[in-house]
Amino acid sequence: MASTTAAEDVAGLWLLTLQRAVGRASHDVKDALNGVSVNLEVIRSRSARAEVPASAVAKFGDAAAQQLDRLTTLLDAVLALARADRSPADVAVTLRRVVTMCAASSSSADAQVSFVGEAETGVALTRVPVDVLRLALMAPLLDVVTGVDRALQLSPVTCTMDVDHEWVRVVIPAGGRQGAMPEALADVLRGAGVRWTEGENLSLAFPRA
Repeated sequence: MASTTAAEDVAGLWLLTLQRAVGRASHDVKDALNGVSVNLEVIRSRSARAEVPASAVAKFGDAAAQQLDRLTTLLDAVLALARADRSPADVAVTLRRVVTMCAASSSSADAQVSFVGEAETGVALTRVPVDVLRLALMAPLLDVVTGVDRALQLSPVTCTMDVDHEWVRVVIPAGGRQGAMPEALADVLRGAGVRWTEGENLSLAFPRA
């Protein structure tokens, strides 16, 4: 059997992780599309009647716009993470996209997830390859928000980021369980220079570009 290269390993692991995230987000996509469709149909049917004032359909237009904004944000993240990206990678931009995808869920038992921190483009550049960065952020975050213990009430997961002269650091709260990097990724991430510590939070450090 032919051996795989490190790049092939990363590509395969990233594809599996992305498929998992897209599978979770598919419900949100369908839900948002349905919301837009239903509200536009109400607007169409009511506006066809001359006696109906515009104010009577305004709230349905607002609802459709909100659903469309939600859908646009999610699809922008999906498309950005699915296509090749330029190097050096921006940790802040990538993390925001990853959080957007992980926040989309078909299950009310999943933890809510958000990101606060420095997001100015160009501040948090790393020399870690793009797909390795994506893997390091998304795989453990997916594990947190889709924990198998449904009896455990998960707290909202707020990812944070800070930058110093040498490292870009990201903290992913473990939502009440032990934060850990998936074992299958460990060798790939170490080979790319990623460091992390496990515990109540998973703390990752990416070398700056």
